[in-house]
Order: sequence, then structure tokens, then C-alpha cells
Amino acid sequence: HLSAARALAAEVEATRGAETQLLDVYLEAGRFPVTLFPRGYTQLARYYPRVWALIYLTGRLHLQPRPVLTPFLKQGLLRTIERERPDLVVSVLPAVNGVIADVVEGEGRGTRFEVVLTDWHSIHRFWVADGVDHYTAPTPSAREDCIGYGAAPDTIDVVGIPVRRAFSDPVTNARDKVAELGLDARRFSILAMMGAEGSPGSRRNIARLMRSDLSAQLIVICGNNARLQRQLEARPGRMPTRALGFVDNIADLMCASDLLVTKAGGVTLAEAFCSGTPVVVHDVLPGQEAGNLQFALDHGAVAYARNRERLVQIVSDLRDDPTRRARLAASGRALARPHAAAEIAANLLRRLDSG
Repeated sequence: HLSAARALAAEVEATRGAETQLLDVYLEAGRFPVTLFPRGYTQLARYYPRVWALIYLTGRLHLQPRPVLTPFLKQGLLRTIERERPDLVVSVLPAVNGVIADVVEGEGRGTRFEVVLTDWHSIHRFWVADGVDHYTAPTPSAREDCIGYGAAPDTIDVVGIPVRRAFSDPVTNARDKVAELGLDARRFSILAMMGAEGSPGSRRNIARLMRSDLSAQLIVICGNNARLQRQLEARPGRMPTRALGFVDNIADLMCASDLLVTKAGGVTLAEAFCSGTPVVVHDVLPGQEAGNLQFALDHGAVAYARNRERLVQIVSDLRDDPTRRARLAASGRALARPHAAAEIAANLLRRLDSG
């Protein structure tokens, strides 16, 4: 979600020169206990995915998060709105949109409120709330889900998932990025994205790849999970491996890699499709990632490894089959919307101007 928010903010600034501010609504506007939600989600996704699945599916019932979250978010949001006096508020999160809509309407300045969805398919009902002026969906099926949850059809357009401009600009000398990591630029390169959660299952999958005798090399992006990075750096393996923390050149690394192994996060898949890198999905988080995976599989845009042995087998097969890799990449490119952030930003500003 943060990556999508940054992409939108950058394009709004570039299009209009407007001032933007990113707000972590739980941490910066919330009060205990909702300040625990981001870390709680990460811990559930990492160690107790079945518990998260139960919470996610329970939320699909006719429940509304608005009365639960309002006591803990409303005052902080109201202070932020009164201080910043924005013309436009954009959310890239589910669940909080009802509270934001109430605050924006109650503040009485005519501030516009829009929601940009970052899941591809099987959208959760918590994205939709009364009081939202407009929704931007990534796919027609996501639009239909929003309508099914009560959003008016004329308040939803379909554009794509916003990605950073780096994914729309051509990358030159991409293989040099591999050499800069001390790896062989001529060798088959696998990029593994662990995500913020870095679950035990995904760690075991990557460890199995490292122990395999595949003729390849591995770059693992651990993000802010320093513990995972240390664990991978200390783990012996047959495959040459570089474990990295947070990096700001994911577009370069994707373009430099022959294959991407990742979870099924909506933004990550959008970035991969834009980069033209063939994708293997593993260790899917129940809930939103299951919908993303199904959408990508239905369009032939990813391969799916259900377990560690299948992961090694699929990676091996793809390594030896450039034609299949090319088909995966082409199917991903067919779904890619590299200029979605710029188009969404232009639409946001156009609707703001038209009142």
C-alpha cells in the first residue's frame, strides 16, 4: 500500500505541482489499540496465516468496521484534516474508508475523498463505504465487486494499480546491477521478494532453493526484516545468494533478473508485470493474495508453486524453457499498466477541478 501511495503522490506532484502528504492512518492518526494493527497484521501474516484467513473471511460477512474503528481514529483524523486543510484525500487502504468519509464530511470544507484499490480480484467489502466520492479499480472484476458491495456504478472507473515511474521507464544496462552485487551477470538470475511478512513458509521455500543444485544465482529482497536478512546470509547453500535489506531500485533488479519468485501481493505483481519479468508465486497469504493469485493464473501471467519441491521443479523447468518464460512474461505485460499512477493522478485532479 505504501508503494502505491508514494507512486500516486509523486504523480500528483509532477502533474500539478501540488503539495502532498502521506499519512499512516493507524500509526499517525490512531490511538491504542489500533496503533497495534500494522504490527499485528504482520505477525498474523507471518506466523498465523490461518488466523488471518479467519479474520479476513469473517469480515466478508455483513459487518462494518466503521463503528469499531471510529472511536480510535476519528479524533486523530479530524486533527490532521483541520491542520492540513486538504482539497483531496485519497485512501489506498480498506477498512478505514468509512471513518475517513465521516471525518471529511463532518469537517465541512467540501474536501473530496477518493479510494484507489490495490487488489486485483475478489475485492473485500471493507474497501467500500458510504461517503466515498469515487473509486479507482484495477480490473473490471474488482469494479463489479465494488458495485456488489453497494458502490454506485458511475463512481467507479477502471485504470490499474499505481506503480512508481521507474516501472514505466526503460531500464538500460540492467545486468550491470547483478554484477554490482558481486554476482555473475551472465548467469541465470532469480529475484526473490519476501514481502514485509517473511513467513516461515516463505523462508523455508527460499532456503530450499538455496540448497538446490540449480545452475542459477539468487537475489533475496528482505525489506526491513533485518533478522531474515541475517538468517539468509548465515545459511549455507549451493546456489550463490545475495540477501539485501530495503532497496530503492526494485525496478532495476526485476529487469535484471530472469525470474521473479514472490508472494501474490497486488502491487508486487503489478510491478513485475510492468517489468516483463516472468513470475513464480509461492506461499500465498489467505485472503487478498488468494484473489490476486487466481486472477493472475486465470490470465496465464504466473506459475504457482504449492510447496517447496514444486518450487524447485518449476524454477528448474522455467530455467530450461525460455519459450515458457517468454509466454509468462507476455501474459504479464498484457495485464501491465505502467502509466496507471499518472493516469489516476490526472483523473483525481480532473474530478477535483470539476467539483
